[in-house]
Amino acid sequence: MPTNDNIPSTNTETSAAINIELRSEQVQEILTKIPHWMIRWGNLLILIIVLLVLLFSYFIKYPDVNSTQITITTLVPPEKLTARTSGRIETILIEDNQVIEKGTPLAVIENSANYKDVFLLKSILDTINLSRTPFPFEKLQYTQFGDVESQFAIFQKEYSAEELQKQLKPYQVETIAQGFEARQISERLSLLESQKSINLTELELQKNDLNRYETLYKNGVIADQEFEKQKMSYLQSQKNYKNLLSSISQLKSSLNELNRSSKTTKINSTKDAINLERNVIQAFFQLKKAVKDWELNFVLRTAMRGKVSFMQLWAENQTVSAGDQVFSVVPIDNEVYVGKVKAVAQNSGKLKAGQSVNIRLANFPDTEFGIIKGIVKNISATPDKEGNLLIDVSLPNGLDTSYDKKIIFQQEMIGSADIITEDLRLIERFFYQFKSMFSRKSKTEKAK
Repeated sequence: MPTNDNIPSTNTETSAAINIELRSEQVQEILTKIPHWMIRWGNLLILIIVLLVLLFSYFIKYPDVNSTQITITTLVPPEKLTARTSGRIETILIEDNQVIEKGTPLAVIENSANYKDVFLLKSILDTINLSRTPFPFEKLQYTQFGDVESQFAIFQKEYSAEELQKQLKPYQVETIAQGFEARQISERLSLLESQKSINLTELELQKNDLNRYETLYKNGVIADQEFEKQKMSYLQSQKNYKNLLSSISQLKSSLNELNRSSKTTKINSTKDAINLERNVIQAFFQLKKAVKDWELNFVLRTAMRGKVSFMQLWAENQTVSAGDQVFSVVPIDNEVYVGKVKAVAQNSGKLKAGQSVNIRLANFPDTEFGIIKGIVKNISATPDKEGNLLIDVSLPNGLDTSYDKKIIFQQEMIGSADIITEDLRLIERFFYQFKSMFSRKSKTEKAK
């Protein structure tokens, strides 16, 4: 039989065996159970997610943009006609939304002139050729030119002086008289030249005769009185010959002086004709300038073909002030559109020609109509007085949007423009942060 001493030890061994057995089941359960998939594939999943993020950050672009305001207009901008003089509108010559040609007058501001008379004068000045056509003063007898009147009077005076000079020809009478006198002197000179040869022959004969008398006188054949009488006759003939030579010389001098006077008359005639013509031309252009100045002050005239639009409800007898915009003329033959941008100085150093521009118009929401693509065409070399750079943006696709919709053009449409200065990927922008951080760290170490 077993003794009582052995009973405690048996219980202890049994308890230990039970504990060992229980632990073995737990360990066995842990070892035999399959772990959750997160525990088994977690590291791989995280690696895949990181790789996917890096992959998408490579394909996803996050460009660097410079946002500013843009105005869409035509290559030829609309013309805004501004009143240069304060006054009452005398007449309006067109209607609202009327298509007008270049140079059409739109309205006249009240002034001292009759605008119809000035318009008539302008039409004559613009079409006449003074060298071929006489100026039609008869059409302008009862006209009222106002501020142009004084210049018109000067032109009329100069023109009349030239016409009188052409009709009366004052120098022609003197020229004819000088020509007639020159012919008379030439004829007298010709006669004296003929007489000169006769007198010279006669003088030679008397010389020979005097030589014979002298021989007879020396031989005592004739008396002193007879010899002296013959000598006196010879001396008289010699004197007549010299007088004849003197007359010929005087006639030649007179003819030469007459020729000189004739040339002087011709020069004076030409000079006066040139001066009169120059005065007429100068007065003509001064008159044209006076008409132009009158137009600039009192007439609103367009310089382009287009459709006119009233800036306000203007009507005849309505008063305008200098600087008021009265009309706007929109070109209708120009379908080339451009964008005008004023870029602020911030980040303006990144702007370059050829960069893409995304345009969102204020009156055409981009969520419904899309955006318009543009390209930076030109950048001003210097900023304006406000410090902004002026940029021209071309629209290669016109007003076609990214949603294949065509925007109906309206002058000076306002919108926002995103100029893509650098087309970065997301991963590049991410690494730029590290680059900036390492750059600052390197500068700090160098400073230390």
